[in-house]
Amino acid sequence: MPRTQRLQPTPGQPTTDYERIASELIRALRGKRSCAELSRRAGYRSNIVHRWEAQQCWPTAAGFLALHAKLRPAAKPWIAGFLRQAPDWSAKLDASSPEAVSAFLRHVRGKTPIVRIAALSHCNRYSVSRWLEGSTEPKLPDFLRLVDASSRRLLDLVAALEDPARLPSLRDAWQQQQLAREAAYDLPWSHAVLRALELNDSPRGLSAQQAFIARKLGIGSDEVREALRVLEAMEQVKKSRGRFVPRAVTAIDTGSDPIRAKELKVAWTQTALERLQRGVAGHFGWSVFAVSKADLTRLTNLHLQYVRAMREVIASSTPNECVGLYCAQLIDLGAE
Repeated sequence: MPRTQRLQPTPGQPTTDYERIASELIRALRGKRSCAELSRRAGYRSNIVHRWEAQQCWPTAAGFLALHAKLRPAAKPWIAGFLRQAPDWSAKLDASSPEAVSAFLRHVRGKTPIVRIAALSHCNRYSVSRWLEGSTEPKLPDFLRLVDASSRRLLDLVAALEDPARLPSLRDAWQQQQLAREAAYDLPWSHAVLRALELNDSPRGLSAQQAFIARKLGIGSDEVREALRVLEAMEQVKKSRGRFVPRAVTAIDTGSDPIRAKELKVAWTQTALERLQRGVAGHFGWSVFAVSKADLTRLTNLHLQYVRAMREVIASSTPNECVGLYCAQLIDLGAE
């Protein structure tokens, strides 16, 4: 099931400075050590860490991850930290190896065309292709670019390695994302309202806008007002020119708290069930079948590929005209 609720990019939004983020990641990893000391720990005779932090040259992504593993031996593996569930291939690879880096990039890319990844990351498509196949290694900033382009979850990647609050360029964005998670957990409808605020034909005037959102989502005006109150308190929306507008473009991974994530899944599944009972137009279906456990795993993988492809369609879709809800269940009925 998808865990990310995402806003589309806003025209004119500042370009992310991946070089600065890479430099700050290295600085956070260094901690109280001097650059020279960390350079020696990394196996260099020169003060290479100073040059990294000064953005004069870069380690490869695998090189940085290997140094991270050496200095943070007790840390949770970064792949599992980002994906929540470690994929099968990760057990066969050293998480800081070039092979793991390319396998991870292929995993988060899913079925997104290479030309699309290249366009989003502003990288040469031939370089992207070589990084994905593992014939060359991406430098740390390029690794950050590709993950951001493929998943829109750069903050979660950084969080799997270091506390984003320790990176000056990401501190405010991380705080906003944490508030957005709390809003999603505390009031699930708040994020449907947030999506509705992106619709192109949203009217001006608070009352008209609230009535418009209620109509687009099929909920009551009281629920809309409560959601907007929570979003405003969480600093996710602001009033501008007589209407509410989102404050930031962000990707929100609601799977970081398994218990609350489960509650969200239950809430949205109940919403889908309520719409089915009301006879709302949509695609509702079921199939009960006998299959091998191996093929059930294959079906699960196919479903995950579909979800990644669906996210790509959502990311590139214009104009914003409606708010969709996707719910799916694929289970072994005999599982405990």
